[in-house]
Amino acid sequence: MKLHDLREFIKLVNQSSIEELEWQNGKTSIVIKKGAPVIIASSEQTLQVKEAESGYQEAAATAEAAVEPQEQPASVEETQLVVSPGVGLFHADVTLGQAVTAGERVGRCTVDALQLTSDILSPVNGEITEILVMDGQFVDFGKALLAIKPY
Repeated sequence: MKLHDLREFIKLVNQSSIEELEWQNGKTSIVIKKGAPVIIASSEQTLQVKEAESGYQEAAATAEAAVEPQEQPASVEETQLVVSPGVGLFHADVTLGQAVTAGERVGRCTVDALQLTSDILSPVNGEITEILVMDGQFVDFGKALLAIKPY
């Protein structure tokens, strides 16, 4: 294994919600674990945080009481979000305004260090209304990638 590959593994773990990565190839075995963040707070800071939290809770309760629920107009069309099936670099295969069919590949998610590629398929027939992630950007599992307006 090359040092570059090891750095890619560490980068993958650091930039995602993965807590532990275990990889084996023949006699080579690697386990990378995230450490728990260390939180140091003085008693004065803790008091200020508690005061701020109670203030936010009171403001939220007041706002909820003042806002009455409103009905959504029936003409508002829902959009379907396409989410990442895993971690890696996102590459879009579609453009804004392009029509897609259910099951059509709209992008892929790749992890170069592991030489893995996952196809991302459209869940519905529709039109691409938004591309939420830049091409080549690192994405985590479940991150919204595209918005599709169903037909």
